Amino acid sequence: MSKKIAICSTSPSPSALVDERFGRCTCFMLWDPESKKLEPLSNSGPEAAHGAGTGAVQSLMKNNVGLVISHRVGPKAFEALQQGGVKIFSGVAGKTVEAALASYQNDELTELLAPNS
Repeated sequence: MSKKIAICSTSPSPSALVDERFGRCTCFMLWDPESKKLEPLSNSGPEAAHGAGTGAVQSLMKNNVGLVISHRVGPKAFEALQQGGVKIFSGVAGKTVEAALASYQNDELTELLAPNS
């Protein structure tokens, strides 16, 4: 089974803008490379008092995510994603979810090798 791609989103729509926050993004849009479909995954992070990033990582791991596209990722979430073998790509400021996915598929995004928030 292929790993899914999670894109931080401001709403559960492919035409929504990429949310600049990882752990506190409104939701994630999950791209399934087998079905070629984007589906929303709610995120409890916006309501979390603390641990939003690591909580989001746990949810993504349960949903077979192997790659995250986000504008910013904090140190704790970054470490948790790294430990889970999840790659992180950035360079999506101002893009829609669909445009961010296309940019990734065209090798136009930058892999994050350290936290950036």
